[in-house]
Amino acid sequence: MPNRVTQLASRQRAEVIRIDEQALDIVARTYLALYDNLRGDVDALMLAIERMDAPTIAAVKRLPQYVRLTRRAQSELEDFTIYLERTIDTVALSSIGLGLDHSRELVRSMTRVRFDGLQPSAMRPLLGYLAKDGPLYERLSLLTGSTVDKVISTIADGVSLGYNPRKIASQIQDSFGGGLTDALRNTRTVQLYSYRDSARANYMATGGIVTGWIWYAELDTDTCLSCVAQHGSEHDLSETLNDHYNGRCAALPLIEEFGNPVETSGEDWFNSLSESEQRAMMGESKHAAWSAGKFEFSRLSAEQDNEVYGVMRTEASLASLIGE
Repeated sequence: MPNRVTQLASRQRAEVIRIDEQALDIVARTYLALYDNLRGDVDALMLAIERMDAPTIAAVKRLPQYVRLTRRAQSELEDFTIYLERTIDTVALSSIGLGLDHSRELVRSMTRVRFDGLQPSAMRPLLGYLAKDGPLYERLSLLTGSTVDKVISTIADGVSLGYNPRKIASQIQDSFGGGLTDALRNTRTVQLYSYRDSARANYMATGGIVTGWIWYAELDTDTCLSCVAQHGSEHDLSETLNDHYNGRCAALPLIEEFGNPVETSGEDWFNSLSESEQRAMMGESKHAAWSAGKFEFSRLSAEQDNEVYGVMRTEASLASLIGE
């Protein structure tokens, strides 16, 4: 049953999602404009290949249309990477402010003690993944090279396999799509991590009013099982909410006199579902193993190393759970 704290958390989550979707929409439209700028070059190359009697990879790479496409793709992607870095900076700073505001609202909803919290200017230096010389920006810098390499590989594979130019063009578009997926994933994740880490820092600044935090997930049949397993769990302020990429879970303040505002754990919620709903979420094999008692529900949330954010949580594979 929702209470005033979880109702507030749900409203805050809806605001985070709305702002997140606005930012991602702008990134996506900017990237699609990049591809539109190259569409004529792709078409010109496909027409040139279609006119060749027996195209070979070496011959295609000598075509002026090929040289123009790869050079322009390099230039367009470099410009996009600069734009993406600036966008991520803006998104992170906005998310820091929102995380501080939301965490302050949550604390005030649970205690009568006045709490103003930290200022946004104090937060950015504390978030190591926002360092310009850190792994996040290093990863962004690889976007151009990796995407161009995929396009070149796609053309070479298509020619060597004898695909018709229309199929090669479609696969080139898919290759560019990988760059968009990576851009969106990094934008969303840095937004969410900045938001949650700012909230946790605010809790630490309460002078002992907040003694920890509670993992809070919006539970439905689309929620990943790692997040379901963590829902309602209590954590020390030294721990980060290390959700997976694109994860939208939140950290609620744990105030001793108020107690845990999450009244139903993720495991209890899952147990309340019908067997068909459980199977749909777990998959047949994993559900059969869990039903047979081969692993505990809590083990569905597993940690894995990440070069940007350190350790992240994700749903454990069946092989890791039962060793088969």
